[in-house]
Amino acid sequence: MEGSEEVTKFRTICLLNFDGKIMGKILISRINYWAYSTNFLNDNQYGFTPQRSTIDAAMAIKSIVEEVLKSGEVVILVSLDIRNAFFSAWWSNLIKSQQGC
Repeated sequence: MEGSEEVTKFRTICLLNFDGKIMGKILISRINYWAYSTNFLNDNQYGFTPQRSTIDAAMAIKSIVEEVLKSGEVVILVSLDIRNAFFSAWWSNLIKSQQGC
């Protein structure tokens, strides 16, 4: 399959005008400043956090598992892959269920 035909290569288009995009960036930066300056987010937050990646999350899990195994306890790990959950949602039923509210 050619690269331009792959669904995962598509990006959303923001329909806001230039002023709306600037206002959005200002709001995001202020919210982030507040969240980090007040320690609203804890050390277990990896998604949408600057300088923290999925590799950092995986290394944290590895460290926890190693500690638990060294102590002789049992570890159970459950993982959920929701990569395309938004695009796979059954939108017609979701819209119908919201109209009844």
